Amino acid sequence: MKKKALSVHAKYTIGGVLFGLSFPVFSQFIDAWLNNIDYSLANIMLLHQQNVIHYVVDTAPLVLGVAGYLLGATHQKKNNINNRLRKINESLDTLTYKITHDLRGPALNIKNLSEILRINPGQMPEDKKTEVINRINESIDTWLLTFEDFMTLLKHEKSGELEKKECSLERIAENVKQELANDIEKSQATINLKFDQAPTAYASEAYLNSIIKNLLSNAIKYAHSERKPEINISSEQKFNQVQITFEDNGSGIDLKTHGDKMFTLFERFSTKPNIQGSGIGLYLVKEQIEKNNGNIEVKSIPNEGTIFTIHLPITT
Repeated sequence: MKKKALSVHAKYTIGGVLFGLSFPVFSQFIDAWLNNIDYSLANIMLLHQQNVIHYVVDTAPLVLGVAGYLLGATHQKKNNINNRLRKINESLDTLTYKITHDLRGPALNIKNLSEILRINPGQMPEDKKTEVINRINESIDTWLLTFEDFMTLLKHEKSGELEKKECSLERIAENVKQELANDIEKSQATINLKFDQAPTAYASEAYLNSIIKNLLSNAIKYAHSERKPEINISSEQKFNQVQITFEDNGSGIDLKTHGDKMFTLFERFSTKPNIQGSGIGLYLVKEQIEKNNGNIEVKSIPNEGTIFTIHLPITT
């Protein structure tokens, strides 16, 4: 079993206490040496009682321990900021590449298809015109979807402290169902909600809305081709946390192949050309959950379905 490393706070605090312990010991021996007294425990204890300065020096471990803790807190905060900036820079580098790649493709398609319409406006059969126009609309939809995903990612990366509160899971899930009403109707999906065992979670409402929306839309998007999607979203209390479960009967994910990349930015697991996506959704879900002091787990069987399990605080 892998040992858990000490936190920066603990290391600095322990260091301060150990360093502070050297002061009382050193002062006792110096006092004994100056008074030409043997270094016996009885003599040292007698000197300690006779000289009040030793009682002051005895506080050194406490004082330096507190100082170490405060220094550790400052150092930890600095490390967190540096790690956050490094992560943002890495994300933005990847984002820059993806923007030039993913937005340029649909734009070139629109340009080329428009050129076809411009060159042969009168000679082109009506059915061919309709096909070209439909393809232009598809490219525009892809471009807009990709653009919206990138804007969502940028907004997330720039976000700072979150405003957290007790959020009604039922209300947020119903709002998301309204937002995705067209997709739900088109896919003929059945959405079952059950939040009576743990009706609330302590989190950012905006992030919780985004988490539920991403997971629900993914469950609809990656539905199995031979059955209508059925999605169960439920919650229950586990100690001081609320456990939110998303279970679907979709196409599933091969975790042996994709498990370590599940929540990586710009990773996609479907090779079907008719499924649009930019590989941002699950990355955002994990980031948003962790910003709310939670975690997420996934279980999946290909061709059977997937279960996402989220743990979030119930209260502060």
